[in-house]
Amino acid sequence: MTQREDLKTGPTVSSRVPTPDESPQGETEITVERLLAEILGVSELPRTASLFDLGLDSVAVTLACARLEQATGVRVRFSQLFRTPTISQLASWIDAARDKGNEEPGIPAASSAGEGAALVAITPMQASSVPYDIVTRIAWWFDGEIDDTALESAANDIHRRHQALQAKYFDGPDLGLAEVPADPGQAEFHRLGLKDTDAAANDVLWQTLRQPLRLGEGEVWRCAIVHSRQSGRTKFGLAVNHTAFDGHSVGILTADLSTAYAARAAGTAPRWPGRTASVAEMAADYRHQLAAHDVDAQRRYWRGELGDVPACYLPGRKDEAPPPFGTASAYEFTVRKDQLRVWDDYARAVGMPPSVGMAAAYVQAIIRAGGPPDFALMVTIANRAGEIIDRTITCRVGHIFLRPNGPSRSGPHLLARMRDSYLQAMAFKDVLLDPAEIDAVINVPHSHGLLLHGVPILVYNSLPTFSLGGLTGTLDPEELAWTHAAADLVLGVEPGPEGLGMSMVVRTDLYEASLADRLGQHFVDIINDGPERLERETAR
Repeated sequence: MTQREDLKTGPTVSSRVPTPDESPQGETEITVERLLAEILGVSELPRTASLFDLGLDSVAVTLACARLEQATGVRVRFSQLFRTPTISQLASWIDAARDKGNEEPGIPAASSAGEGAALVAITPMQASSVPYDIVTRIAWWFDGEIDDTALESAANDIHRRHQALQAKYFDGPDLGLAEVPADPGQAEFHRLGLKDTDAAANDVLWQTLRQPLRLGEGEVWRCAIVHSRQSGRTKFGLAVNHTAFDGHSVGILTADLSTAYAARAAGTAPRWPGRTASVAEMAADYRHQLAAHDVDAQRRYWRGELGDVPACYLPGRKDEAPPPFGTASAYEFTVRKDQLRVWDDYARAVGMPPSVGMAAAYVQAIIRAGGPPDFALMVTIANRAGEIIDRTITCRVGHIFLRPNGPSRSGPHLLARMRDSYLQAMAFKDVLLDPAEIDAVINVPHSHGLLLHGVPILVYNSLPTFSLGGLTGTLDPEELAWTHAAADLVLGVEPGPEGLGMSMVVRTDLYEASLADRLGQHFVDIINDGPERLERETAR
């Protein structure tokens, strides 16, 4: 038996044909089995095998949740498939939820803001970001003229469509509350005119975007556009506070802006695919999510998993209590598609997302650089919550922790332990939507909400293609560079046409900047050696 065959925890779709005992039993199992078999592109599935062993990945999970809700009338969340990963378990849960009157209610049919300004709750994750004033700034060059008037009208359409961009978010004693205005007003849109050179256009745009946003006064986002006489190009950019915005929102905003711009340029109003969620609905959905699951069991899992986790300090770290944010340096590199092919094949063979393999490589790179053999890795994820919320600009960030080398993990090598840690974390992730829960279970110095020192972070970002009127924008990387960070160590990953763009980040107020280069080189070496070499190196 080869190392790779030894890792497999169940058969693949192609190798397992259901016996009579494994055929679906009852109406709900038949419905679930047919739907998931179609998604996986097979004729039939066994009822008691893990769907993740049979090839279900995170992309298919998102589709499966939507299709299951349509077919059964029961709301099925992303994490539920990890808690009940077989046809039999999932069907039993759906029947029980239906008998209870569908304990996962859908989004209400209308916004709860009312006729006047409304004071509403926000989610704990949103509240945790308010004091830190984290702003995302993005800009694109367009090779041609853009209609300023049509684009400003489109920005106003986006402003009215997404309530998170209109609200006033309060700090201090009112932290956790927001005021939603009866009149959303207009987007803050700056027409910066025509500048003589590209450099002058670039400077004035970034100066405008870097002006502070006053979150408590409803200044949540800002747009700016400028033209260059030198090249005939146009530059458009935006700044958005993280309390109302996340990585998933980038694609929503660019797609909605493209739709609205095309309509306004043609002299019509945009037609949207459906409504979006209000700020109050987001908070209500969070409460429903926790009420629908055994939160106490989730807390017990994380207390057992993280209660004794050691801090991940590498040699040379300065012995001090660091501030929430510090200066940072990054080693930038690309893992090409040809380098990733063996890792992608491996992930399909063992039933795990390719990102889990990247997490394992990151952990091993830290260990090779002198880090402890056991620590927790925090991974940011999007808390997907159904069709309406998933098309809403908001902050839906969640987190999981992966501890592949901890005492609760077993398995022949790191990749098997990382896969097990991932599946468990995804099943128990709901409670971690509240940063206070993270504080309650994790045992590292200087832990306060999301700013965890001694816990490396893995961040996946995606910056989709953005087009206006047939012109495709070229992303300006100026503001995307890592110059500051909260965590000691961060690996930023950005999928692109050439492969994965990587940023190995270290806080330079805690470590020498050269550590980023060393960590990056260890990571590249592990990727080049392939997963089977990593298996042999980490066997225990």
